[in-house]
Amino acid sequence: MASKILHYPVDNGDHGLISVEENGYTTHLMVDCNIRDSSAGDTKAEQFDVKADLEKILKKKTVNDVADVLFTDVFALSHGDDDHLHGFKKNFYQGDPKSYKKKNKEDGEIFIDVLWFSPMVMGESTNDDEDCFNKEAKRRIKLHRDNSADKDLAGNRIIIIGNDASESLEGLDLVRYVPGDIITRFNNRNLTTFSIFIHAPYKKQLSAAEPEKNHTSIVFQARFKMKSTDTNFATLAIFGGDADHYAWAMILEKTKKYKNDTKQQALNFDILLAPHHCSWTFFNDTPEDDHPDPVATALEMLDYANKGAFIVASSKVITAKDQNPPSKKAKDQYVKKLAGKSGTFLNTASEPSEKSPEPIVFEITANGPVRPPKGKISGAVTSAGGAGALGRSIEQG
Repeated sequence: MASKILHYPVDNGDHGLISVEENGYTTHLMVDCNIRDSSAGDTKAEQFDVKADLEKILKKKTVNDVADVLFTDVFALSHGDDDHLHGFKKNFYQGDPKSYKKKNKEDGEIFIDVLWFSPMVMGESTNDDEDCFNKEAKRRIKLHRDNSADKDLAGNRIIIIGNDASESLEGLDLVRYVPGDIITRFNNRNLTTFSIFIHAPYKKQLSAAEPEKNHTSIVFQARFKMKSTDTNFATLAIFGGDADHYAWAMILEKTKKYKNDTKQQALNFDILLAPHHCSWTFFNDTPEDDHPDPVATALEMLDYANKGAFIVASSKVITAKDQNPPSKKAKDQYVKKLAGKSGTFLNTASEPSEKSPEPIVFEITANGPVRPPKGKISGAVTSAGGAGALGRSIEQG
C-alpha cells in the first residue's frame, strides 16, 4: 500500500488526512476537520459524507476495554476557525481515555491519540467546536504540567507548535516544536520515511497584542521518502491553514535566512494547499480592487513549485463572481505560475465533478504524487500508483 494525502470536499473549509505506510503500520495524521451533518446553508444539496469515508479508512483498536474504536494517531489543528474545526464536538472523543465507554463508540466518537495545536488554545474561543477543542487541549496540558503518570497515555499525548512565552505553557518544551524543527516521531513511533518541517507560527506572531487566527495558523511541510536511505524526497506537501501573505513573507525570510530553503528543501512543494481556501489574502490585502497586484514574496513562494506540482483549492466552486474566498483572481495567479512548471490546479468542489465531488487523493510514488484513476477516487481505495525511478529533480526559484 502507498502512503497518501487526501483532501476532502468541504466547500470553504479544510479537512485533510495524511496516511503514512511504513513497516506494515499505517500512521494517520488528520489535519483540521470539517464534518457537516447536512447541506443547510450550502449552495447545492450534494455533499460528500466525510464521516462515512473516515470510518472506512481509520484503524481500530481497543480503548478502555471497548473494542474496535476508530482512532487517529494525530489530530493537528491549524487554527480554531469554524471551517477548520466544524463537527469536532460531535465526532471526536474528549476527556480521560480511561473513561471512554461503549456509548462513546456507539455515538461514533473518534479517539485521538495525540493532539497537535498552537498556544492559541489558551485564548478565547469563537465557536462551540473551538471551545471543546481548547478545553480538551487544556485538559491534556494540565496532565503534562503536573507531570501526571498518565500524561503519555494515548488519548493524553500532546504536541505544541510554536512558542509565545506564555506562563501557562512554561515547562512544556519536551512536547513543543518551533519553526525550523523537524518532527520524525508520531504517536510514539519513530518514522524513517516521513517527517514534518515546521514553518509557523513564529513567536512574534503569537506574542502580538491581539494575535489574529489566520496570521498565526500552523504551517508545515510534509516530507515523504520511498526508503529511509534515500537522499531525495519523493513528495513534498505544504499545509498552510489560512496563513496570509504577511505570514508567508516571514516564512520565506526566515527559511532563507537559516538556509533551510537549500539544506532542507523546506520551501519546495509537489502539493500546496492553497491558503485560506484560495483567498486573495495569500497574494495581498483585501479587497482585491484596492490591492490588485500580488506582493513579490507571494510570487517568490510559488517559484518553489517542483515540476508537475499540484495546487489544491479546498473551497467552493471558483467562479468569476466576487466571493473571496474563493477568489477567481487568486486562482488565475496560481494557474499562471503552474503553467511554467507543467503543474495542475485542482478544486475540491469540482473533482471529479461539481455534482458529485469526492476527495482529492494523492498516492506517494518515487515519481512524486500520483492521482488514482477516475472511478477510484475514494480515500478508502488503495489503488497502486505508477512508481518510477528515484532521483526526481527539485526545482526552485
